[in-house]
Amino acid sequence: MERSPVIGIRIAAGSDDRTLAAIDHATWSPQVAPVPLWPLDTPFFNSETSPENVLVAHKADWVLGYVKLRPSPIPASRGHVQEINGFAVARDHQGRGIGRLLLDAALHKARERQARRITLRVLGTNTRARAIYLAQGYRVEGRLAGQFLIDDRYIDDILMARELRP
Repeated sequence: MERSPVIGIRIAAGSDDRTLAAIDHATWSPQVAPVPLWPLDTPFFNSETSPENVLVAHKADWVLGYVKLRPSPIPASRGHVQEINGFAVARDHQGRGIGRLLLDAALHKARERQARRITLRVLGTNTRARAIYLAQGYRVEGRLAGQFLIDDRYIDDILMARELRP
């Protein structure tokens, strides 16, 4: 009996650019992103997103999803904070626990980086992601009511965080 390959997590490689961009593009909707849909040929990696700050879920050679984890962009006085600023699982692999694996990997990576907190922002309309974050121990720390105007609706920006115990 042949076993199916196990889902693994690894640091992204530059060669993942097109695949990650395609996942990002395919999972976009106004319920999950406050920005307009970008052209499909937009690179995933850029000056704000480098491969070493992206964890990739994969099964054999197939990339299934990613989470971006970077130091907080605020000055060094907050070096103890890591920020999730991107998270997606390919549509045909959603609902299989891959998102939880990626968030667990981000937690482990944040601890390796000596972080004490992980923060993130999520649209109020993104109920699926909010439920995953809550289940993974993140809690709501703030709400910017009506922060975004998307499709003629004012949408809240939810601020969430998770403390990391030493």
